[in-house]
Amino acid sequence: MYSSSAPNESKGLLAAFEKKYAIKGTYLRLTTTPLVQRFATENDNKANQADVLSISSPAPFESNPQWFLALRPQVVPNIAKWPTKWVHERHMIWTTNIMVVTYNTDQVTAANVPNSWRDVADAKWQGKILLTDPRGSDNYIGWLDAVEKQLGMDYLRKIAGLGVKMTNSGASGAQMVAAGAFALNFPSFPSFSTKLIESKAPVVAKKLTGPTVVSPRSIAIAAHAPHPNTARLYLDWLFSEEGVRILCGITPVSVPADPAGKLGCVPAPDARPIDFNISAERKQALLKAIGIAN
Repeated sequence: MYSSSAPNESKGLLAAFEKKYAIKGTYLRLTTTPLVQRFATENDNKANQADVLSISSPAPFESNPQWFLALRPQVVPNIAKWPTKWVHERHMIWTTNIMVVTYNTDQVTAANVPNSWRDVADAKWQGKILLTDPRGSDNYIGWLDAVEKQLGMDYLRKIAGLGVKMTNSGASGAQMVAAGAFALNFPSFPSFSTKLIESKAPVVAKKLTGPTVVSPRSIAIAAHAPHPNTARLYLDWLFSEEGVRILCGITPVSVPADPAGKLGCVPAPDARPIDFNISAERKQALLKAIGIAN
């Protein structure tokens, strides 16, 4: 499996799958862009290594449908149980990862914990914010787009005026917040803090409202998968009630098949999916407002 998810998620799912079916799987974790480049190169050379591809951006699935197997209930039976709005011809949205703020509990008192995205633009956070670089991922520029649509360009300018520093990813951001270098890091994902929280680091990942921004994660089977039957079985298990429960037990995530959180997933009935088709002009305007571009 090729996946841009946090390693603990892929490792935990494959371990549970192996326990149930006695089939051992492996994974490669890279960020979306190099992962897709590797997948494309292997496909072009007819040397596919991955059976399954899981990334946040839907673009590769939509622009290169020939790379992927058509998904139907005859291929993966549990697709029939998935909400149809999240099912596409050759890929499915299987999680909607909530974008969060990560904060240091030694530096942020209970009274000052932010509850909405508007709260992180308060003057009390001057010099204490580590911003995840929006240029590094479609997820992060998508967050910028989503919050601006609700809160406006002046909101972004307020954040820029707080003397924010930047980091390349939410993973490094969580580490730096846990170390006490900053009070807040955003945007991020809960999975980046899971291991830190387990190790008793002073860090919390919190869902904020106004809006609740989510990143839809797609998954698909390679058209030339080396192990197509195993890939079909894996996805069918992943979309089962058991698979959903195990996933949400590994990492705090919302899932289209469990919007109310009855299977242990994070409820996200008011979720606003990020837009992966933001124009270059809009991106430039957003980056300028947040103080990155001229």
